[in-house]
Amino acid sequence: MYTIDDILFRSGDVFLPQPIKDLLEQGIYFDNKESIYINGWTGIHFLSGFITGKIYLKKQLSLENYYLNLFIIHTLWEFWQVFIGMAKPWKLEGASNLIDSIIDTLAFMLGTYLAKKFIIIV
Repeated sequence: MYTIDDILFRSGDVFLPQPIKDLLEQGIYFDNKESIYINGWTGIHFLSGFITGKIYLKKQLSLENYYLNLFIIHTLWEFWQVFIGMAKPWKLEGASNLIDSIIDTLAFMLGTYLAKKFIIIV
């Protein structure tokens, strides 16, 4: 039986099953010296930025603050992950550190940029 804390924590990875999480955690690039890594989660952040951008554009919301609004949406998600204890941005090494949060944000914002650049609404 899951506790409310378990459920909240699992929400940080959108309740994905462990085999999928294990696959997403496979490293594509890792620099031990800088604690920088790119893995499947980076791709998920990019894809979620692209999809969120397309939804935003399809709903014809204000283009004036497009990037700011989507940055805020992503930042709220990152704060949620800190709140539930999944991300620890104050750590300098290992997974879920500040550098990871920055890379996740850059990947998300790249997705939003491409969603707007290729404005064909899907």
